[in-house]
Amino acid sequence: MSYHNIGNIFRKCHHLKHSSQVFVLSVTRVATVAADINRYEDPKLANAKPFEQIPSIPTFPIIGSAWVYMPLIGRYSLQKQHIADRQKYAQYGDIIREKIGHLNIIQSYNPKTMEILFKNEGQYPTREEDGKEWWDLRSKTQKHIMKPKTIQAYLYPMQDVARDLVKRIYEQRDNNKEVPEFLQDLHKWALESIAFVGLDTRLGCLESNLLPESDGLRMINSVQTQFDLMNKLEAFAGNFQFWKYFPTPTWKKFIKAADVFTEIAFRYINRSLENLKKISVEDKELTLLQSMLLTKGLDTSGAMVTVTDMLMAGIDTTSHTVGFLLYHLAKNPDKQQILYEEIRKVLPNESDKITPTVFGELRYLKSCLKESMRLDPIVRGNARTLDHDVVISGYRVPAGTVIGVALQVVYRDEKYFKDPNQFIPERWIIKNEKNTTPFAFLPFGIGTRSCIGRRLAELEVICVSTEIIRNFKVEYHYEDIDMYTRLINTPDRPLKFTFIER
Repeated sequence: MSYHNIGNIFRKCHHLKHSSQVFVLSVTRVATVAADINRYEDPKLANAKPFEQIPSIPTFPIIGSAWVYMPLIGRYSLQKQHIADRQKYAQYGDIIREKIGHLNIIQSYNPKTMEILFKNEGQYPTREEDGKEWWDLRSKTQKHIMKPKTIQAYLYPMQDVARDLVKRIYEQRDNNKEVPEFLQDLHKWALESIAFVGLDTRLGCLESNLLPESDGLRMINSVQTQFDLMNKLEAFAGNFQFWKYFPTPTWKKFIKAADVFTEIAFRYINRSLENLKKISVEDKELTLLQSMLLTKGLDTSGAMVTVTDMLMAGIDTTSHTVGFLLYHLAKNPDKQQILYEEIRKVLPNESDKITPTVFGELRYLKSCLKESMRLDPIVRGNARTLDHDVVISGYRVPAGTVIGVALQVVYRDEKYFKDPNQFIPERWIIKNEKNTTPFAFLPFGIGTRSCIGRRLAELEVICVSTEIIRNFKVEYHYEDIDMYTRLINTPDRPLKFTFIER
């Protein structure tokens, strides 16, 4: 199979919402579900208020309500949609109706809506054959990617990559003990980690003087270009999608960046295929990629799609998660000290590594991670399009309506979290402090389309956070960091952390 054909498969995945692994949480991705014979039916449909009575933003012909994001006349910033969501919630309440182009959109700020969507979604994320194709691929790969034993096998290698990042921090610190381009270093760490899992190789992303033509840097640049362009291609960002009818310059640039990424990834997958022929399967513990390649019914193109999703999901998502986590620890030195003491207790010696037992004992670190993801989540929320009517907040919402739940607003709502703007990791440890609404915190989604890479992402973040905190006291002495809305949320300021060796 040629690179071009693989590229077509990759582009198809982007066009079909890029599978579930990367954007399952994102409100900019719509999962359209099929009917089920035993579907949950809401008995309140007959008495529900009409769809047209849902509080709404005024609309205009063609552009609908997209004008609210336009310069001069608009109310909200596309770059700060989390602030826009909070303002809408304050003005309109739990539910709001919008129209972007031809799409009817419901935005909900109530976690109970997630419960309704969860009970009403089917097995497939898209109608007709595409949904079945998605589930066929997902069902064959998730047994490997979501299996704890498989992921735990990468515990030591992930620590090696994390220690390489720590070495780079030592090398890159300036006279103020700051790393000038730390987010870029996090991107390199994330790609190096996920490439080891997905491509059976170390790309050398954390090496000094990485050349522009290196595979690692080309892949990072490709992913960042694609993410930037996706924001310009999506209707949810208030854009007209002319690229669906003819190849616009933005679409062509997107395809070019995708082809670069695909060509490099396919080359490494081919290499792994060749290595697989040389080993005795019975005598060797297989890597994740090799396990997938041997899966009955999964061809090379299917493995390519899965690995591509892993790589795309594994750069900005995990690196930004770590960036926000370090920021909150830096802003809350008392919490950072508690975390350091936990790490020192389970890893008293410099040479100690995180074993599976130790991984399970890092409870405060996992609570810090949850709290950071609550305050600064990587995505805004979830969205679905159902094929039948449902009742949401007392209103009848017809089939085909895009239903989004802005969980990012829920995460900072006093109804569900006490002192919602405070970094309090203890809320996830103390039983009576945990939120009592299970659908109020879903950083990895829920149901069929929950994030397939959750276990791997947690492993990576825990490993690198442990290595950084056990080596450095992290401080931050600049203006508060908020976020920009992209396809995934990004820090809106440079991560100018001070790394003070312990």
